[in-house]
Amino acid sequence: MESKAVIASLKEKVGKLLADNRMLRAELKKLVAERDRTALQKRNAEEKILALEKQVQTLETARAFAGSKADNRAARLRVNRLIREIDNCIALMNR
Repeated sequence: MESKAVIASLKEKVGKLLADNRMLRAELKKLVAERDRTALQKRNAEEKILALEKQVQTLETARAFAGSKADNRAARLRVNRLIREIDNCIALMNR
């Protein structure tokens, strides 16, 4: 008699564990999908930031070329910085 009660209790607990397992698997699936969507959004945002930073740099250089003597100095400094970056890239490629 007592063993039947133990078996029934174990069946109930196993059933509850299986139900919990199914629920957790479904939740995991949702969370993985959300993580993937968020990662894609992050990657898109990073690409947009890089594009906007390039655009800002281009606009600053263009503005410097169109401005006064002080702006011309800033433009020369930017051009020199760009040339140094290009030289560094060439040096890295030659390694």
